[in-house]
Amino acid sequence: MSILTQVEGGVATLTLNRPDRLNAVTEAMLDEIALTLRGWSVDPAVRCVVLAGAGRGFCAGYDLSGEGKETRAEPMRADEAAARMSIHAEIPLLLHRMPKPTIACLRGPVAGSGLVMAAACDLRIASRTVKFKLAFASAGRCGDPGGSYLLTRLLGAARAREMFLLDEPMLGDEALASRLVNRLVEDEALEGECAALAAKLASGPTAAFAAMKRNLNAAGVIALEESMAQEAAANAQISLLSHDANEAALAFMERRTPNFLGH
Repeated sequence: MSILTQVEGGVATLTLNRPDRLNAVTEAMLDEIALTLRGWSVDPAVRCVVLAGAGRGFCAGYDLSGEGKETRAEPMRADEAAARMSIHAEIPLLLHRMPKPTIACLRGPVAGSGLVMAAACDLRIASRTVKFKLAFASAGRCGDPGGSYLLTRLLGAARAREMFLLDEPMLGDEALASRLVNRLVEDEALEGECAALAAKLASGPTAAFAAMKRNLNAAGVIALEESMAQEAAANAQISLLSHDANEAALAFMERRTPNFLGH
């Protein structure tokens, strides 16, 4: 199977599973990923999503070898290719916008499509073996949908342009300094660090997390006044109507750990 999935304790993990190809993605694989994330985004049993890769790398990007590509009598037209890519563009949109936290668990090569997926997640935890590279210029391509938007917001315009145009690798320490990754850990500690963070988020107030993501995604895109109005409306609704806000107040008074239900 080209992807592996598991849902346990509110944490849904999707593992790219082509370790012999450094988890390079195919069209069929991207279809599977999109379908899985679409389901998880609306599944109340899923409270946090983790994206990982099997073996020594996260994802080497799109598989240009042609393996797994459907055989066609005629070349695909540009409009067909654009329509096909719009389906795959749903992946970073879902990771970025779904109303629950998303974590990319990264080691080894993180390139092309893999880097765009990682950039779409809320948190990126990497081992010191990580090596980021867009690789679009090397492949004579301009990049996957979402890459320019997400990396510009993460790195700033100048650094994002450098990554796209010069196509030079970025290693762990530089990625941490550039804030491309949130945490950098030893390779043997990677799974444990990601699991601990995912468990923490899955046990948290996921309704509040959903509102936080909407507010954060809007920040810098809408005007300050509109952003503040959106935050005020969301905070009022969460504070007055959600179980989790009431539970947090009660747990504080009773000096115990709150039991968040996600609504």
